[in-house]
Amino acid sequence: MRKISLIAMVAIAAFAFSCTGAKNGKSTKSTVCSFQAADTSWKSLSLREKIGQTMLMLPDRELELKLGEGSLERYFERYPVTGFFMGWKLFTGIPEEERVEFVRKSVLEYQQASKLPLLFQQDYESGVGLQGMTPFPKEMALGATNSMDLAYKYGKSIALECRSLGINWVLHPVADLNINPLNPIVNTRGISDNPQKAVELLSEQIRGLQDNDIAATIKHFPGDGVDYRDQHLMTTANSLPLETWKQYHGKVFAELIKKGVACIMPGHITLPAYQQEKLNGFFPPATLSHELLTDLLKKEMGFKGVIVSDAMTMGGFRGWYENDLEGQIASFLAGVDVLLWPSYEYMDSVEVRIRRGEIPMERLDDAVQRVWAMKERFGLLKKGRELIRPLTDDEKKEIIEASKEITERSITLIRDEDHKLPLSIEKDKKILLVAVTPVAHKGDDRDFKRLLNLRDEFIKSGFNVDFRRNILYENQGWQDNATNVYDKVIFLVARNTHTPFGPLQLWDDEAQSVWAANSMDKSKVIVISLGSPYIGNEYFERVKTYINTYSNDASTHSALLKVLTGKLPFKGVSPVDLNRKFFTFN
Repeated sequence: MRKISLIAMVAIAAFAFSCTGAKNGKSTKSTVCSFQAADTSWKSLSLREKIGQTMLMLPDRELELKLGEGSLERYFERYPVTGFFMGWKLFTGIPEEERVEFVRKSVLEYQQASKLPLLFQQDYESGVGLQGMTPFPKEMALGATNSMDLAYKYGKSIALECRSLGINWVLHPVADLNINPLNPIVNTRGISDNPQKAVELLSEQIRGLQDNDIAATIKHFPGDGVDYRDQHLMTTANSLPLETWKQYHGKVFAELIKKGVACIMPGHITLPAYQQEKLNGFFPPATLSHELLTDLLKKEMGFKGVIVSDAMTMGGFRGWYENDLEGQIASFLAGVDVLLWPSYEYMDSVEVRIRRGEIPMERLDDAVQRVWAMKERFGLLKKGRELIRPLTDDEKKEIIEASKEITERSITLIRDEDHKLPLSIEKDKKILLVAVTPVAHKGDDRDFKRLLNLRDEFIKSGFNVDFRRNILYENQGWQDNATNVYDKVIFLVARNTHTPFGPLQLWDDEAQSVWAANSMDKSKVIVISLGSPYIGNEYFERVKTYINTYSNDASTHSALLKVLTGKLPFKGVSPVDLNRKFFTFN
């Protein structure tokens, strides 16, 4: 029996080619849009130029010049790709303080060498992560503010800073629902576990981005946050029953399609409740599934925007075919319109296969039309367009204020049962800060290093501070009565996604710190999570004072000290159910 149709889930059949709407009497790019390119010049592109529209590359100037026989212009003639992911690969050998200008310089060089308009893309999930730009807290912190106004400002602020660099496409927001506390990849990257709340806030964030000429991307279709595994390492699953999926992830993606989001990124994730076709005995991930991308997303859900793959270097994508090239071509055939970081051999092979009739031209034209429509929608086809738009002084102030307000309104007091707060110099002069975070080779152990800044914030606030990394009962000779010399012992737990890779639970030295906290006099203990919001109930349920901040950065540290000392009230509301231990359905 064929799968249950999802058309009844949302009335979006009429949304096939355009959408209309307005806010406060004004049209917006988020709701007034066309997914059918009015400019039909894409039809005149050469076959290789059309294939190039489906390729978004990692910058590699040495390789580009080699392919172009020493010329960037010649490179684009041979490999007319659609654009570049302006991330880590771009910055090899470039000092941090020079990276902002290096991005701008690279954008200008690439576009001047290409006769076709280019897309310049980055994740920027928590703001533009470059020195001199404004950091924003994690997506879940925005969820904790529960403010649609701040959600719009979040999107607008990031959009304005992106345009000041020449970036015109971002791979956010994360639209996954973190309904499994053990999920190691979504967590604070997701805005909530509640689909309605996610739709309301994400739609405003997307509007803030797209009103300001930045294409937004929701990810990772059909929805992460259910599995306890990481798709960077392996293919994972959204294991919800189909009707439940419609109420959760399906609802979020469908409603944001209705709102006019430009792009959707599928994950290396399966949806067994919908899929029937297997590859080598297993359901393939969405990035390789014609059923999920073409049948479900494009046809049943009516999505007419751009489908961009997740990175093709990830473990969840690789190994399904005999080599990476065959996997890339299979992904394109499944329905992906823009491949993230394919090989250059992909262009050569697709060209040959189309000429042989092995790949239908209709599949390529569908993808190119979608990409061209997005470029038109966000102004890339305009002659004489402004590649880099500098920020005004007023905009800089507006962005800084938005980041500050979101951060301060997000910090969430989960419990203070014995009224330890606010802290004061008079009653809490001597404090022990215990940094609880694993050693992470990826990211250069940044979570621990950032906690050194929080230590300094306590000291600047006038507290007498001792600082240590973890408390190890078994080899440090720790004695419980050592706490007698402190007025408060504050455990700063920073467990965040991919720092390091693996589960977000506490282990080894961090686990011994849990042992310590639960052995101490609870009248002195405070636990603050600067990452996973579930840490408090998972490990410290008998600790009477517990706070979630969702982020571990300098802006969060400054806001945290203000609320800890009573200079600001706690305003955050938990965007996830902290009592959820395992996600089950009847």
